[in-house]
Amino acid sequence: MLELARTVLAVSLVPVSVAGGVGAVLWAMDSGVAPEMVVFPISLASLLLVAIMERILPYRRDWNRSHGDLRTDALYYVTQIFVGGLLAPVLGILTIIIGGWLSASFGGSLWPVHWPIFAQVVLASVVREFFDYWAHRSMHHYDWLWRLHATHHSAQRVYWLNATRAHPGEIAYRFCIVWVLPLAVLGVPEHVLALTTVAAIVADVFQHANIAIRLGPLSWIFSIGNLHRWHHSRDRHEANTNYGNVYIFWDAIFGTRYLPSDREPPGQVGIEGLDAFPSGFFAQWLSPFRWAQIKRDSSGR
Repeated sequence: MLELARTVLAVSLVPVSVAGGVGAVLWAMDSGVAPEMVVFPISLASLLLVAIMERILPYRRDWNRSHGDLRTDALYYVTQIFVGGLLAPVLGILTIIIGGWLSASFGGSLWPVHWPIFAQVVLASVVREFFDYWAHRSMHHYDWLWRLHATHHSAQRVYWLNATRAHPGEIAYRFCIVWVLPLAVLGVPEHVLALTTVAAIVADVFQHANIAIRLGPLSWIFSIGNLHRWHHSRDRHEANTNYGNVYIFWDAIFGTRYLPSDREPPGQVGIEGLDAFPSGFFAQWLSPFRWAQIKRDSSGR
């Protein structure tokens, strides 16, 4: 019975969580709660759920033990909130300028507000993921962007908190400007943005989760679980795949989806050939400017 319960949990955890998050947003908005007030509580609840489930249904038990990274990853969680807050006024100004120009050029809002809300959420998810797919992919293929993104790949295990491990430069480039601005400029309504954001956030917390989830057919929709563990492989050929931030469909379209059926993702993660990459929070902030030295130190090990 215990094994059956674990199997049911592994299969149902992601779809039930995403459906629950979206349902909570709909209920809250129907109750008169402002859309922007809904996202943060659900985000925190999702993180708590994943942190608990890592203990109940772990993928690798050794990844549940600290690798001396808890302080660093916790500081990155605060960094994401801080950098996003700093960029919010700039994004607001850019939205007004670019969105106003597009509206004037096309004679009104570009967004299909007359569509059913579910269709709008799907479209918003596809658009958001398209821009983030190419932003993420560019960070793997251009050296000056890889120096920023290497901070994220420097993690020595894949667990719930290192999802937030991202250099401030990457946050500015990818998560705010590329992720938020296109939808805002297109004039996506607040309630659609809230539903799209919560669906993405709830799924995204499972991307780095050390949970033995079973996606089945959902591995063609969500870029989480083993798909993302392959993305953290030390082998750059394997890591340069599965770029989807939440969803995997753009990887499937552009040929970068990678999920071999003959073996499990590697237990050793990180960056091959860059073993001298710093583990400290502020040292990682400086790493793009010390790149040559880090490479020299790594080659000498």
